[in-house]
Amino acid sequence: MRQFMSMSVFAGLLIGIAGLVYLRVGGLAGAVLFGFGLLSVIMCGAQLYTGKSGYLPYRESWRLLPMLVGNALGCLAAAYITTYVATDFVADNLDKILAARLSASWHGLVVTSIGTGMIMTLSVYGARKGHYLPLLFGVPLFILCGLPHCVADAYYYSVALLAGKAEVAMLGAWAWAIVGNYIGCNLPRWFMGDKFEG
Repeated sequence: MRQFMSMSVFAGLLIGIAGLVYLRVGGLAGAVLFGFGLLSVIMCGAQLYTGKSGYLPYRESWRLLPMLVGNALGCLAAAYITTYVATDFVADNLDKILAARLSASWHGLVVTSIGTGMIMTLSVYGARKGHYLPLLFGVPLFILCGLPHCVADAYYYSVALLAGKAEVAMLGAWAWAIVGNYIGCNLPRWFMGDKFEG
């Protein structure tokens, strides 16, 4: 269990660092560089909620909760690092992300998060088969579309928390993204059935 939790925290830290580069660079370049996070998670075998949700046997789905807690702790650590390198550009990009999340309806968050989950599972699916282009294209795809990723959002909310910008509504927005990501992560195996090789 100790190894499982440490690898969950590590996954959150990697995604948080990727979120930091997106906040600092922004745009297409930042979205592409964010891909380092997922590539590193796959390379290291870290425990990422959106990387595992579509693969865990349903009877083991309970493992996603401690995994998500670990991911969030890793994101909090990355947010702490961000306090030392934050710029006005970082704050501006963060404000845009927060505004988009907090102005969305609950069903809007669920539906858009489904898109992210599906993209994440297909990206990991490709990597498991030795094809890494889905990873390189999938991450910028969901970012540039503005689709919520619950672990990346845990990082953004943590940065906001440490900057004194926290709002209670963030917790609800995060919860709906978690639900939507889970549904989306499972769509490939639901649609593909026996053709899906987990």
